[in-house]
Amino acid sequence: MNIHDVFRSLNKVNKLILLSFLLVSYSLFASPQQNWQTNDDTYWQLSRYQDLQFQLSYLPYFSRVSMQTGPLIKNQDNGGLLDIDQALPTDLNINYQVCGEQIEADSIRQAVVCTVNDGGRGNINPDRVGLSTQGRELLAIRMGNPNGTRVMVITQQHGNEPAGTEAALSIVRWLSTGFGRKTKTILANLDLLVLLRANPDGGEPDPESCSLNPIPGTVIDNDCALIRQNVDPMAGGGFADNSEADFVGIVGRGYDLNRYHHVTLDKPIRPVESQAMVAAALAFQPEVVLDLHGDLQKTDCQLDFSSIKPAQVLGQLPTVDCLGGQTAHDFRLLSPFADALPGSPQQFLAQSLAVKVMKKIDRVFVGSTGRFSQVQLGAGNISSGATANYQHIGAAAGGWETVNFVQDLRADVTAVNLGQPQIGVNPGLPDPSFLSKQIWINRVALFEALAALANYSDNAPDDGNGFCDYPLAQGLQASLPVEYWGPQATNGTVLIPIEPSIGVPLYISGNCPDNPL
Repeated sequence: MNIHDVFRSLNKVNKLILLSFLLVSYSLFASPQQNWQTNDDTYWQLSRYQDLQFQLSYLPYFSRVSMQTGPLIKNQDNGGLLDIDQALPTDLNINYQVCGEQIEADSIRQAVVCTVNDGGRGNINPDRVGLSTQGRELLAIRMGNPNGTRVMVITQQHGNEPAGTEAALSIVRWLSTGFGRKTKTILANLDLLVLLRANPDGGEPDPESCSLNPIPGTVIDNDCALIRQNVDPMAGGGFADNSEADFVGIVGRGYDLNRYHHVTLDKPIRPVESQAMVAAALAFQPEVVLDLHGDLQKTDCQLDFSSIKPAQVLGQLPTVDCLGGQTAHDFRLLSPFADALPGSPQQFLAQSLAVKVMKKIDRVFVGSTGRFSQVQLGAGNISSGATANYQHIGAAAGGWETVNFVQDLRADVTAVNLGQPQIGVNPGLPDPSFLSKQIWINRVALFEALAALANYSDNAPDDGNGFCDYPLAQGLQASLPVEYWGPQATNGTVLIPIEPSIGVPLYISGNCPDNPL
């Protein structure tokens, strides 16, 4: 009799006793988590990859409802949840000849690899799809009604945005109990697929292997903690004229995974992690995608445009004051997004869902909620390649940003000096005073979103339900340190206007300038 048979033979009480024993044993004999906590327990809330593996391996045996856990992508006999060795769906608006006009892709797996056909540095090995750059399997959970509304939840594409992962894991544990009316409704009406930590390398808290705040210019080729990108020293193709077209990330460090969701297979999907997410979407064909982020601080105070200080240095950002002596909100708690084909039922659903989540957060927490305009420093389209692309296969693409643990404005690649990259601010460790609240905000938002989607399965909204009435953010609070920004640095934290009419560009990370040499 193996351990799985033992679990099945136990009653509920004995299962709980055994689980407690296993958890205590794991905490005693696994490598101590305080090794990465800078000698205290401030960041006990963040899970290492092995912690996620452990919880997912035992969760189904103690769940009161049916669920599958394990690798996202099925590879040989690894127990993966989704089979991508199947033909491309025939009813989607995608490029079916991605492998060439004469040779059509014979599977989803081959199709996502075939997009990388321009000599770039991305993954062209079909056997790696489902793994991170460093070889970790992307982990996932599937539960609910297989005939229900298909909902795909993605967390921590950006490694330095960990709260969504911890919140989603908490929600899954709660759903596994089967307790409560809303829980039963969610499980009865949704086919739920949760991808935990889509960026397992960039989000891995293991400072024994590398610095928590890597020195600018450092090439990272081993485990790292809480950086935005994945970990790929070949990213970008190098600082030369042959840099990858439309590259987004940090050259020599990693890709921004949330700029490569080319689900229509019309552009190169270079990061192997993004290939796995696109393949999963083509196999699962979600009706709703929820993407959980935690990005830079925004504010929605009314701006006094007469106070704008024009830039004295080319490229420097103007600053502004809030109107009438208002102060910018200390915490902009949540900013949702909703993307779907204009006028479609999916658009109404995504917008109504965003409103429900915002109203719930307004009732539970003190702070600001509402949509925001992205900030972009450089050329490019911030939404190009983002999860919003899933609208092209009929999904309502939504999710939210929750305020992150830093306020510094990041400048991923700002210049090239003597052929060497000058890399901007890396956020580093979370603010321990806010991390718990950020996880809590995500937990409340995700449960509310799932409950709303479960209700929409019977009564889908037929309009946007006031989504456009929520204010756009008008500014961003940032402190630009002199060691990275030189003459463009700010004297402490300033409010930077986000307003196209005054010529402030939007934000994008990437290869800036486009041709660095």
